[in-house]
Amino acid sequence: MSRVILAKSAGFCFGVSRSVKMAEELLKSGPCKSLGPLIHNEDVVSDLARRGLEVISDPSEVRPGDRVMIRSHGVSKAVEDALRAAGAEITDATCPNVSRIHRLVAEASANGRQVIVIGTAGHPEVQAICGRCTEPVVVGNAAELANWLENNVDKRTEPITVVVQTTQTENNLRECEKLIKKWCTKAEIFDTICFATSIRQEEAVKLASACGAMVVIGGKNSANSLHLAELCAERCANTQFVENSAQLDTGVLRDVETIGMTAGASAPSWIIKEVLDKMSDEIMIQENPEVAPVEEVPVQAVEQPAEEAAPAVEAEAAPAEKSFDEMLEDSLKTIYNGDKVSGVVVAITPTEVSIDLGTKYSAFIPTTEFTEDGAVKLEDAVHVGDTVEAMVVRVNDVEGTAQLSKKRMDAVKNWADIEAAQEAGTVVEGTVTEENKGGVVVSVKGIRVFVPASQSGLPKDTPMTQLVKQKVRLKITEVNRGRR
Repeated sequence: MSRVILAKSAGFCFGVSRSVKMAEELLKSGPCKSLGPLIHNEDVVSDLARRGLEVISDPSEVRPGDRVMIRSHGVSKAVEDALRAAGAEITDATCPNVSRIHRLVAEASANGRQVIVIGTAGHPEVQAICGRCTEPVVVGNAAELANWLENNVDKRTEPITVVVQTTQTENNLRECEKLIKKWCTKAEIFDTICFATSIRQEEAVKLASACGAMVVIGGKNSANSLHLAELCAERCANTQFVENSAQLDTGVLRDVETIGMTAGASAPSWIIKEVLDKMSDEIMIQENPEVAPVEEVPVQAVEQPAEEAAPAVEAEAAPAEKSFDEMLEDSLKTIYNGDKVSGVVVAITPTEVSIDLGTKYSAFIPTTEFTEDGAVKLEDAVHVGDTVEAMVVRVNDVEGTAQLSKKRMDAVKNWADIEAAQEAGTVVEGTVTEENKGGVVVSVKGIRVFVPASQSGLPKDTPMTQLVKQKVRLKITEVNRGRR
């Protein structure tokens, strides 16, 4: 009998899942367009097409009023401007991790730095990154980087900023990093490989090293899936790379005791299930096969300043900046539930606000966790580029996501303000929200404050309802957190 071990990280990553959900939500109100395939998975793209998502290849195909999605890989500034000029109603589904790279390279170019992108030339993500900066150089590996440095000796002493395609392998980055350290004097390297990609690759290597066969599920044009297949094939000769169950060759799996399975970031759960079902039907799988998860890979979050991610290498640092040792120490901090964090808003959708914490986590605040005030419109309360403080409420190491709550952070601050006002006898302002037994409830910075009828300023036995929705000024005389 065979045993199947499915990697915990197999399947949709946060960025892909987010873009697909955005498309599904958009399609509820009618057909729309996607500039290029939304994700690199033909089955998913075909399914969305049947539901009304038309794939177009150029902004010239857009008519005024068309609803157009920018896919998860992002687009160049020129393409985005062309869409707006064509009158498109844009829904930006760019992965927050990719948006962060756009910010890094745009800032680098603005500061006169040479941008080097480690990635696959021609890949949509790399094209979009290059379209956000001036005269970038794209290298696929250390050999290409060495060739460029040998032919551009003068660049070695100039300011250089290096970023990495989110789906590249850690090994490729490290090999390039060695050359940068050796030859460049004013270089900074940002490790922008997606956190989920790193975990997925680590798990795949573990599985492939321990299993008699490997099945890698993903689109053949998906960079992260291709890298997974390459990593597995290097360690397990019996490795299959399939897009769906129809491509699976069960014949070579029949006599294998332990079969490992992983899937790229654009492989949906239903395709993974179909492959598992085919394996169960055509080869002997242990009865009651509860797919065993791979041993969890220990990970640490990297907490860095919101405005500037800590570079992996800083060959020349300004005196006022942190030393490399200090940045390294910061990078080893772990994000936990309840942590207070600060980050920059990189995207706003009807359901969430994406936050760049400067870490490898894709952080987001659901709209329901942004403010207590239901009357506030999200588009008026926050804008891209704003700095937001929030509290971590859920961390998913496998997906590389962190759910935040600004509402809870505000509540902590507001309670502190209320207590300070009580201690100092300061007058505060609030709005009466309801009549309560023996008085009224006033909302002060989202905190419920009870005002007895005797302190309302109204004559005895006067109905309190006339105060509802009125703004009032008051002093806090007692604070009881236990009854909040």
